[in-house]
Amino acid sequence: MNNRMKIMVVDDNTVNLATIEQDLSDKYDIIPMLTGRRAIKYLYRETCDLILLDVQMPIMDGIETLREIRTQENGVDVPVIFLTARRDAQTVLEGSKLGIVDFITKPFDSDNLKMRIDNVFKKLGILPLEHEELLEKVNDVYNRLLDLDEDGVKKDIEEMLQFKMDEDIIGRLHNVKQKLDDGNVDGAIEMTERIKELIEHTIDNDDSSNLSPISMPEIITVLNATLEELESFKTKEAIERLKKLKEYDVPVDVRHKLKEAINYLKNYDDIEAKKIIEEMLLFVSVSDENNKDEILEDKNRHGRGYHVSRLS
Repeated sequence: MNNRMKIMVVDDNTVNLATIEQDLSDKYDIIPMLTGRRAIKYLYRETCDLILLDVQMPIMDGIETLREIRTQENGVDVPVIFLTARRDAQTVLEGSKLGIVDFITKPFDSDNLKMRIDNVFKKLGILPLEHEELLEKVNDVYNRLLDLDEDGVKKDIEEMLQFKMDEDIIGRLHNVKQKLDDGNVDGAIEMTERIKELIEHTIDNDDSSNLSPISMPEIITVLNATLEELESFKTKEAIERLKKLKEYDVPVDVRHKLKEAINYLKNYDDIEAKKIIEEMLLFVSVSDENNKDEILEDKNRHGRGYHVSRLS
């Protein structure tokens, strides 16, 4: 049974149609249409999950096509993204009246197109919003709050609330807005920190459920190796080593620090990254001293060097 979503692409340019079909066909079933009339005729008898609609078409342009689509049973609620070479005020206004969910300005690249389509399906609840994506959006809100950009924060939250999310997060986002309306910026910052903790806690629980075990000596070995790579300016190798360590069931505090170190290294700040890695080493070394019996048992069970060989 085919459960793939269907995307209709309406464009009078055959090259554009072929390019979009090639870019999206690995994930979606693509229905190419050269004219608005053909698209309307198709929707008389069939349905689709999304329409990519070119605005500038001869004879029947995108606006006229969409007006007709909205009169049909199969086209009343279907989400539509306009593809347009010029995003003039009139096109935006007419598109908004007809329920356009997004505008993509030509020329566009494949990655941007896929991201915009995924965002539409996530807002509709058809695709899930990954926790890592949500955390990134909350971090943006948090940074705007620290910069006292209250209008930007409210705009970001309004955009986030369009996505399908856990009620606990939705309620807290509304609480951030309310605190800002009341002039309580410090309270809004504190609540945003609470939201970040909630999401990070969820990610950690999701991550740890299917992760392989790892001993403290193994973690120490990997962290020391990472420091050696940084001394030799092997930033990419250090990032990959830390990412690989994240694939194991490390302590929650270490997991948070790993994320911080990786982000610093991605921004080429190896100084701050080294500080965090040294903090992790201290934490793990203390834990190692406090859990010698457990570590001995682990070594006896798996054999000397079992974990280290997996991560080297």
